[in-house]
Amino acid sequence: MKRNAAMDKLEAMIGLQIFVMEHDLPKIEMALLGIRCPYCGKSDRIRQLETPEDLNGDLAKPDLERYLHLWHSLAETDVVLGMCKFCLNPLKLDLDESRAERLFD
Repeated sequence: MKRNAAMDKLEAMIGLQIFVMEHDLPKIEMALLGIRCPYCGKSDRIRQLETPEDLNGDLAKPDLERYLHLWHSLAETDVVLGMCKFCLNPLKLDLDESRAERLFD
């Protein structure tokens, strides 16, 4: 049975949610004020996630490989990923426009 891309992204999104909770990410607790979560509407709980490169040396190698796989499953090149710490949904961030978007619909 062939899997579709939406199902793969959904599994990666859930995997990232779990990974973030297990590893208490992001490590830097700086909220991106003025960016509203498209899921819950909160504007004071958005955090930028560290890239896999930023966490090199902070995570065990298997964890880093898992995070790298999840990251690349959800983000195209030069995409900034974030997380709403209220509803725990991963987000695509546009820092220039101060906007958060759903990873996929």
